[in-house]
Amino acid sequence: MATPQEYEQVKAFARIDGALVALMWTGSFACFVGNFYNPMFGMLFFIIGAMSLVFAAMRLKRFRDHILDGIISFRRAFTYSILTYLYASLLFAMVQYLYFQFLDHGYLMGQYLNVASSPEFNEMMKVYGLNPGELKLAMENIASLRPIEIALQFFTTDIMMGFFISLPVAMIMTKKNVRKRA
Repeated sequence: MATPQEYEQVKAFARIDGALVALMWTGSFACFVGNFYNPMFGMLFFIIGAMSLVFAAMRLKRFRDHILDGIISFRRAFTYSILTYLYASLLFAMVQYLYFQFLDHGYLMGQYLNVASSPEFNEMMKVYGLNPGELKLAMENIASLRPIEIALQFFTTDIMMGFFISLPVAMIMTKKNVRKRA
């Protein structure tokens, strides 16, 4: 990106796409919570989550083809993708903070603790050579986190995931100016 105007353009489009990806992640998270009510939501959780990654790549392709006339450098594609995931992560962290602060009231951790207390789960843990007591202790430690700490933990994870996904996406979407031979 040679000029500040080009960088501002990338940021502006990445902001919009980040908001759309955050909306998809919010739907996916709602399905994750709904999974405890109806297992069909668990499948939607994975589908929406995976589709958000495809959606972000398609939006980068659209930006390249419609805004940049089909030409984008690796650097600009990578910046666009990283910024998209940064904005999505920021918005999604706010959504998660609001959920854990005002709606959850320990529901998710309670559900996990119920699962971890079941005899079937304990048998499965023994088969894998894990100590169910240590897992339960770890879950209780997670349950003691404040909503802002949980949101920041997810934010960090989402940023890391966005970085690692942006590398191959930028490589795939890079398109150089190819001159036609006469």
